[in-house]
Amino acid sequence: MAIDFTGLPKTELHIHLEGAIPVESVFTLVRKYGRLSEAPDIEAVRRRYEFDDFAHFLESYRWTVSFLQSPDDYEYVAYEVAGTLARQNVWFTEIMVGLGSGVMDVGHDSADIVRAAWRGLKAAEVQFGIRARLQVATGRQHGVEFAQERLRDIEPLLGEVDICAFNVAGAEHTHPLPQYRGLFERARAMGLRTTMHAGEVSGPGDVYDALDMGAERIGHGIKSALDPQLMAELVRRDIALEVCPVSNEATGAITRLADHPLPRLLRAGVPVTLSSDDPAMFHTSVAREYEVAHEVLGVDCPTLVRIAREGFKRGFMDEPLRAALLARFDAQARAWCAARDVQYPA
Repeated sequence: MAIDFTGLPKTELHIHLEGAIPVESVFTLVRKYGRLSEAPDIEAVRRRYEFDDFAHFLESYRWTVSFLQSPDDYEYVAYEVAGTLARQNVWFTEIMVGLGSGVMDVGHDSADIVRAAWRGLKAAEVQFGIRARLQVATGRQHGVEFAQERLRDIEPLLGEVDICAFNVAGAEHTHPLPQYRGLFERARAMGLRTTMHAGEVSGPGDVYDALDMGAERIGHGIKSALDPQLMAELVRRDIALEVCPVSNEATGAITRLADHPLPRLLRAGVPVTLSSDDPAMFHTSVAREYEVAHEVLGVDCPTLVRIAREGFKRGFMDEPLRAALLARFDAQARAWCAARDVQYPA
């Protein structure tokens, strides 16, 4: 019998703001800026999100960002995305704001759009109760110097905006991670946590580089499953992977969803969380990622409850909030399990 995981308390630790904007909200911006010739209705927006490969995905991503013409647009979409997560019983999220296309293609000031996104998240926290933090991200394809400039841009915001981490995302094959070593050292000196995309479409070597650079979590990291020694190292160092199965199929990182390495990673004891990455673009949600893990990949419900709890352990949050959320999680997840005759994991 299919199980609806919407009611299970969850986190969402790997989600890009620009790729999570509900299609209805994108269409609102299409109309706002008079570009109906590009997408005359909501279904046309959805069709924009059918990808041939990762390069095609990046092209569609830039198209979406082109509608974020003002800081007010960032505030609007941040509120909408957080509300969508709250309706899936997500209690804590870290949302990545990309400073790549928005700065390079649209010409935004980094600080302005980060402040605006934060206003949207704080409004959603008041309205929906979801606790939200910001990650700031650039794409590898934009290069190291660009990323260094963006890190300087946001430094004056620390203390004003709850930026929890700096991240490097985007096309993994363009610039090797070790080129960013100094960048992440600077981010840590500023008090930011560090997670980085690695080993999604590139090989295990990319994940080794991320570990060598002090990553506290790793975005995707699914190619770790090709290397038993690497999986053992992730276990030894207690580094969690932010796994996004539907996304991996959509971008061509895996050929078939049924072949996703999540079960192999779990059997090896690698810590994982489940996330949706770019849910609007990939026609998914964080709740659906749990359903896919269960129905397609055969991950049992007690294991999925453990994965949900892992998210609260791994989130970049202060310890009093973590303790409070874990206590709430244990109470409500036990009730969720009991209502479905699922054994609560020890």
